[in-house]
Amino acid sequence: MGAKSLPTIDEIVNTLKRSFIPTILIEGTDDVFIYRWLKTHLNTNLVSLQPCGGRCNLIAVYERKAEFSDKNVIFIADKDSYRFEGIPSDKTGIIFTSGYCIENDIFAGSNILNLLDNKDLEKHEILRDIIGKWFSFELEKFRNTNSQNRTLQVSAHINLVSPEGLNTICPNFSCGIGYTTPSKKIVDEVFLEYNLNVRGKQLFQMLSRFLSAKGRFSKFSDKNLIEIALKQGNNNYLELLIQNIQDALVAA
Repeated sequence: MGAKSLPTIDEIVNTLKRSFIPTILIEGTDDVFIYRWLKTHLNTNLVSLQPCGGRCNLIAVYERKAEFSDKNVIFIADKDSYRFEGIPSDKTGIIFTSGYCIENDIFAGSNILNLLDNKDLEKHEILRDIIGKWFSFELEKFRNTNSQNRTLQVSAHINLVSPEGLNTICPNFSCGIGYTTPSKKIVDEVFLEYNLNVRGKQLFQMLSRFLSAKGRFSKFSDKNLIEIALKQGNNNYLELLIQNIQDALVAA
């Protein structure tokens, strides 16, 4: 049996019109677990959580907010390329993550890297450099593209970018994307706040490569590591996100 389909934009808007409790709209189902956990830290349980089926759908619902202006609806989205461009003036009513995505906020505010031993830390630094320079290349390409429909193409799994055992970018992958060495200026910008800039899913994929290696006493998938980092506590980025949600609930 297939997964339950998400409601359409029209269905979400119509549901919001009839809602009697505050609703938090998030991008997709992948982040539901994270936001359910964040919701438990709010001062109220009377909040509904609604995935929109992606960023484009969430923004489409946001653009129709006049249709349910009397309702308490909170929009939360990953910052994505706005991390580097700035948030457009017509989207300032959306609560955005501090980092590129919610996984960045989880990773950057945690001490999850402490799970690596010294030997793996050295290997992790090599991989971190490769992934960071690939990300920098894509960011530079994004900035040099004038199309209104441009997107920052950074969704590739790290195993495609640099397969295990290869301490460089994969030649086939490199050829496929037309990789060239990014400018020092872009690299410096990305590496200045690496854990907030480089897409969070890749941060956890990198960590999982070493923490799920053959021969380890225990193995951790990227999803395991996200949950561990999420629940460590004392995370300034998540606390800010929770506070922004709480403030939006009070202001409505």
